[in-house]
Amino acid sequence: MKFDVVVIGGGPAGERCSIALAKAGKGVCLVEKNENHIGGTCLNEGCIPAKLYLESVSYLGKKKYLQSCGLDMQDVSFDMPTLKNKKEEMLGQIRKGAVANIKRAGVQSIFGVASFVDKSSIIVNEQIIKADKFVIATGSIHRPHPLLKVDKKQIISSDEVFELEKIPSSVLVVGGGAIGCEFATFFNSLGSSVHIAEFTPNLVPAEDEDVAKTLKRELERKGIKVTLSANVTSCTKNENSVNIKMDTQKGEAQEDYELVLVSIGRAPNTTSLGLEKAGVKSERGFVIVDENLKTKNSNIYALGDVIPTPALAHVAYNEAKVVANNILNEKQNQPSKIIPFVTFCHPQVASVGLNEKTLKKQNIDYEVIKSFFKSNAKAKIKGDDGGFIKLLCEKESGIILGCAMIGNDTTELIHEILIAINAKLTKDDLKDMVFAHPTLSEALWSMLQ
Repeated sequence: MKFDVVVIGGGPAGERCSIALAKAGKGVCLVEKNENHIGGTCLNEGCIPAKLYLESVSYLGKKKYLQSCGLDMQDVSFDMPTLKNKKEEMLGQIRKGAVANIKRAGVQSIFGVASFVDKSSIIVNEQIIKADKFVIATGSIHRPHPLLKVDKKQIISSDEVFELEKIPSSVLVVGGGAIGCEFATFFNSLGSSVHIAEFTPNLVPAEDEDVAKTLKRELERKGIKVTLSANVTSCTKNENSVNIKMDTQKGEAQEDYELVLVSIGRAPNTTSLGLEKAGVKSERGFVIVDENLKTKNSNIYALGDVIPTPALAHVAYNEAKVVANNILNEKQNQPSKIIPFVTFCHPQVASVGLNEKTLKKQNIDYEVIKSFFKSNAKAKIKGDDGGFIKLLCEKESGIILGCAMIGNDTTELIHEILIAINAKLTKDDLKDMVFAHPTLSEALWSMLQ
């Protein structure tokens, strides 16, 4: 069997890339382990179900405010099996649409695990498949913890959160990055006693320090315990609990938890690909690519979570577009470097462009302009006026270089700055625009007056 292009992996990157190539007239084969995993981690165990869960409990977090507005919240209850069923229904609908789009584009799907035989062929279900070009888009898997072995009952990864049938009384979240903070918010809203243990000195370590400090303070105000610079040293499973010991800045700590959620990141899913047989180089599991996303083997491209770029679905979408172009056209494109980062915990965190760490490292002369949601009418109307917007501009020209936000709906607001940076707008350009009132967006405008 021979194709123009074989795309390995049916997640956001593989799906978009295979459809684009097929629509351009290429004979394309998409290989995915099974039909129920079309959409990859994002659809099945990541972005989509996580945001559904977070949206569903967000109203519980506003119970006191809603009561103060006259809403009777006395008999509010939450049923995990119902949420799980809703998740399955929604994912099924989205997956069905994705499968239909793939078929409509003329992509041939083969289900099974692919492994390279040589530089121009793979084997799937004992069948050899050849192609002129290959695209590796096999995504990522849960990164294991050296001591906390996932048993899917008392110790789980983010994958198993969506299979829970009851609300745990206490949860230790190991890892204070985006995924860890999101699920800490989820369990806290349900009434669980939540403790985040983060190995580094800050939550969401990729964000600026003032954002991380504000997030820690806001989570602690909600009753979430946060321990930074924490290292788990032992784990003992009992019948109804898990005993955890950890080294902290204050010495050794020990506590029992009903549930432990391991959330220390994702690892590239490349171990079974046989990359060496294809002449493809890798490092720490990541496929090495050039600026055009081409591997050492010029007929093989890689994109998404298998390469050392941000493991985000929207990054994968952009890389899929680039790879499709670079296979189809002589003029080679490169992925966008201006990427928004969003974390859907409560409060939400978002950033785009250069941050203060990078600006200082590059010796760029910049100014910081801040606006606090405390003075924003819409934030108060929504019962959530914590956090701030921080705009970073080049000092002399006023050109907007970056932005960081924490607070109400910042995962939506950040895209206004994404557009501004791409258009090379200055702070004065924003200042002269008219923003509707009352909106959260006008916090961007008011900070410049």
